[in-house]
Amino acid sequence: MRRTPIRLLAAGILLVTGATVTPASAAPSRDATTAVKAPALPTKARAGALDATGYWTAEKLRNAIPADLPAGTGTPAEQGTSSGIASKPVAPRAGYKLANDAVPSTAGKLFFTDNGLNYVCSASTINNNYKNLIITAGHCVHSGQGGGWHSNIVFAPAYYNGQSGYGLWNWSQARTFNSWINSSDFTHDQAFVTLQQRNGANLIDTVGGNGLVWGNSQTQPGTRIWGWPAEAPYNGEVPYYCDGSTYAWGGSDAALTCSMNGGASGGPWLKDRIDANLGYVFAVTSRRTTSGTPTLLSTPNTADVKTMFDQMTT
Repeated sequence: MRRTPIRLLAAGILLVTGATVTPASAAPSRDATTAVKAPALPTKARAGALDATGYWTAEKLRNAIPADLPAGTGTPAEQGTSSGIASKPVAPRAGYKLANDAVPSTAGKLFFTDNGLNYVCSASTINNNYKNLIITAGHCVHSGQGGGWHSNIVFAPAYYNGQSGYGLWNWSQARTFNSWINSSDFTHDQAFVTLQQRNGANLIDTVGGNGLVWGNSQTQPGTRIWGWPAEAPYNGEVPYYCDGSTYAWGGSDAALTCSMNGGASGGPWLKDRIDANLGYVFAVTSRRTTSGTPTLLSTPNTADVKTMFDQMTT
């Protein structure tokens, strides 16, 4: 395992129906999802604001609380046997220049508001036909059982020392599993967020997009996990990564020795990397151990994640 710091210059919501409809007498489907839409953007942002809504300022970004990276034990095995490639990585379109070659443009910080407080997670881009998609943890868009949807969601690709070389991208729609919303089911701690265009450009065209795979085993050699940990000894201002081979933890989790903490939730677990910037996301950071050797945990993407990916049609 290698953890490398990068040191370079550099509220209202509308519910959308889920995917699966079941008879009233049937048990709820664990792969069903629900989405919310962002409020319409104002015609003009406030002076000093960094995003189109006028909400986020440099001070709010700097003071955002690292979202808790929950403690976790192994989850029960409920994996299917199917697997596949949902999408393939794509580089930025010609004419778009990487802002900082050593900071991944396809990963970044995800800022949001929950119960009046500002928080931050990590997230990464995913290539699809609509070119404005990111993946993160379910707990980065919804608080789970007993909680609600988050608001003021923005993505800051390639965040480094208070800046994103690509600006802040406002959310359009967020979607996660009903089993996360209703029962904080960590086997379904995944979410997709569609972002709005920025200055007429699509996110994936601007920064590139990772591929998405599903149904992979818990043991993956050559894995890289990106994140923006923000609890001591980290400060959330620079990205870190952990490299290594994942191993099975409990029934269905993958694990990798890594000391990243709060703020790293939702960061991508990449396999089959094409270069330092692109690869296939097979999982996202969900939990960590709180005793013994520091370890990150995640349930690799299942066919349910592929189904949710197919629902992101805007």
